[in-house]
Amino acid sequence: MGRMTRQHLIEVGLALALTVAALLFVALTVWADQRTGIVVSEAWVRPTIGEGRVTAAYMTIQNVGTADDVLRGVQSPKAARIEIHETNIAADGVMKMRPLENGLTIPGGGSASLKPGGAHVMVMGLDGKLARGETLPLTLEFDTAGPIEISVPVGIGPSSAPGKEGDAAPEHQYH
Repeated sequence: MGRMTRQHLIEVGLALALTVAALLFVALTVWADQRTGIVVSEAWVRPTIGEGRVTAAYMTIQNVGTADDVLRGVQSPKAARIEIHETNIAADGVMKMRPLENGLTIPGGGSASLKPGGAHVMVMGLDGKLARGETLPLTLEFDTAGPIEISVPVGIGPSSAPGKEGDAAPEHQYH
């Protein structure tokens, strides 16, 4: 009888330990999801001009998590090279673009607007021209959130995307 009690105690203890481990796993997963989360909206890319193979993409990136995240790079199967650029006006009044070597930080609970005249995604070496109404596939590479694939409409602003006038369509908002 004593042996059955000891075995029963071990089984109950093991079941309790596995239950606690499972609860901790779920709690940590939920906590991690609350700390990280990227939402991309109002994305658009300029049409190319003539036979040009260079363009720029713009978007709003919101970090719904509590920790900062960094957009380190962008890839596309349709482009040879993509860089995250920043536009500044020099002391002599000349506008200059430069790559952001350390990426673009999106603060926890904050956002970054990539727009003409500011930070933007420079797309170079396209495999063909881009016309209004087409889309450009992009993969945004974040330190914490990881890769996020989006399909960016080609147009003349976020309002050129299909949907309501002046707004990006819901299908063009990405998590």
